[in-house]
Amino acid sequence: MTKHLTVLALILFLGSGTASAQGNLPTSREATFIEANGSAEVLVRAKGIGGVKGFWGFDEEKSLKKAEMDARKAAAYFVLYGGAGLDGLLRSDDDKRKFSTIENEFFDDANIQKFISWEASTFESRVKMAGGEKLKIEKQMRVNKKAISDQLVARHIIASLEDITEQIGLPTLMALPDVKPGQNPLDRLKSDSELQQGASVIESYLTAKKYNVIAPDQAEQIFQQQKAQLAIKGAEEDLSYAIALSVGSDVYVTYTITVNTRRVGSTDVRKASVSVRAFETTTARLLGTETGYSEESAAPATALIEAAISNALDNVMSRINSYWQDDIKNGMQYKVIVTITGKFDEDTRFDLEDAVQKTMKKLCNKTKQNVSSGQTLDYIVWVTNPDMQNPTGFFREMRKEFNANFSAGKLHQVNLNRKLMMVSVE
Repeated sequence: MTKHLTVLALILFLGSGTASAQGNLPTSREATFIEANGSAEVLVRAKGIGGVKGFWGFDEEKSLKKAEMDARKAAAYFVLYGGAGLDGLLRSDDDKRKFSTIENEFFDDANIQKFISWEASTFESRVKMAGGEKLKIEKQMRVNKKAISDQLVARHIIASLEDITEQIGLPTLMALPDVKPGQNPLDRLKSDSELQQGASVIESYLTAKKYNVIAPDQAEQIFQQQKAQLAIKGAEEDLSYAIALSVGSDVYVTYTITVNTRRVGSTDVRKASVSVRAFETTTARLLGTETGYSEESAAPATALIEAAISNALDNVMSRINSYWQDDIKNGMQYKVIVTITGKFDEDTRFDLEDAVQKTMKKLCNKTKQNVSSGQTLDYIVWVTNPDMQNPTGFFREMRKEFNANFSAGKLHQVNLNRKLMMVSVE
């Protein structure tokens, strides 16, 4: 009898050791993104695993409860670390390292329950596994992403948007419909009510989150004044890029809208899909792309478009914010286009280009030359000096430094805005 009790105690000890190693973390860690409800909540389909042995063997009731709690933890884990269709709240290695110090406490049953705002009463699937000793379930649940984010901020795991804004400010954005090469997106906006609705929803979303937003109707007049000066390679094909650059946005967002209608009985039902892409203005580099969908319903197309855009924007904006935090560490970013308008011989032109390069390297924290042609020098530069965080201050120092390095010509201002500096050498 004593021998049997010793063996039983050893089994229980080993079992408790395995559970302790796992701690409160989820077992399954499997979840699928369904849709976002604004920036506060996400609907997911999460899987959970539970296996509890009772006095008479497998206890299905307790195993089900354990599997349901594991699914809730898997849903929260998905929001934290992300996956297909959803960017996680823990974006950097440093965020994940900090979180590892509190993860067991975070995944406590009572804490996880705070983040589940709704849970389906039925299962997507429910099967036994491991020879009938475990139960695996899948069900839909709504996770309060904002509540998780707030707790991470309070525990100093991630920085709040307010703290980031106070340090570096938020980027200036503008939204334009995606058009074919050579087409003017401003013209499309005037003639398409669905695209107008899309621009309105995106601008409303961004202004509600305190971003600086440039409306297309504000941009048109500026662009018309400056487009003759935009001697930028590819500008004639990508007018969205040229417009965004001409008005000084940091990031521009393009979007396409599709609304499909079908007949169900005697009712027309519609479903909207919206593809949103974000680009860095100075380079037209793609920062993020996402497609959002509305539910299929008989609601007006405008309401469905709004729902689809909200679903798509949440992920894209998290990528914009990550880009902005990383890029701003290098300083204020400018695109500098130097046009050579004076007549110089070949040796003097080499001296001129050398003077431009020396000027950029001395004044800027980081430089990247894009184009060096017969008439144009095209740079992307980052400036950390506080006195050059605005285009006027930067141009003043650039002209002073260039003129000191090159006596055969003078640097003149053609056009300046927050992102674009167009200058000439005569």
